[in-house]
Amino acid sequence: MPTPHPSPPDGETRALHAGGSERADDPSLARVGAFSDGVFAFAITLLVLTIRIPHPTDADASAGLLTLLTQQWRSYLAFVLSFMLVGINWANHRVMFSKFARTNHVLVWLNLLYLMLGVAFMPIPTAVLGDWIGNPQNQVVAAVFYGAAATVGGVAFNVLWWYGAYAGKLTSPGLTARARRAHTIAWAPAPLVVAALTAVAFVNPALAVAGYVATVVFYVLPAPGLVALVQRRRRARSGQHN
Repeated sequence: MPTPHPSPPDGETRALHAGGSERADDPSLARVGAFSDGVFAFAITLLVLTIRIPHPTDADASAGLLTLLTQQWRSYLAFVLSFMLVGINWANHRVMFSKFARTNHVLVWLNLLYLMLGVAFMPIPTAVLGDWIGNPQNQVVAAVFYGAAATVGGVAFNVLWWYGAYAGKLTSPGLTARARRAHTIAWAPAPLVVAALTAVAFVNPALAVAGYVATVVFYVLPAPGLVALVQRRRRARSGQHN
């Protein structure tokens, strides 16, 4: 579950621009990005289908349109939660691929795995959460299912980044070790936090869902940029003390 467009630490802007031509000249990198954007767009559009549109001919139409609309608040909540979750993943995925200079076979397949688990599948747990949260007998399963899906997606995202940034050494030469570490620190905790909330769902599913929402709100912030800012301030303070 990771964070949109961080500002590069001081002194890195020129280096990142220097690697830009290399990224732009790699057609496979552009094609992977375009395909990924299409999957994100399709998945995020499907989320709205989890909300039912009441019709006058429905069996429960006598309850009134306002009642039928308001009683779907759980579906609205699940829709907003997942829309923001997928949106944050899209923003971070674009940030991630802007740091890569090239692709290889492993990165392409890891990206496909991430898109399958963390993006295209998300409309399913979203629909389940919207329909079943609040149901005394089944809300635990709904909250755990949603959290497990989000956790697996977060792990797949981090595996993709770790391979491209470290094992595969596919990042732009202009990306410094400090900037790479800032992204890693910002993105790595997300699946751990969601996994912990999924464990909470076994005991208190409502609290777990509230935690999912809070995590999404937190990751709207530019975490890698914030991490880099904290690191710069720490170095500045240590330099003053020395």
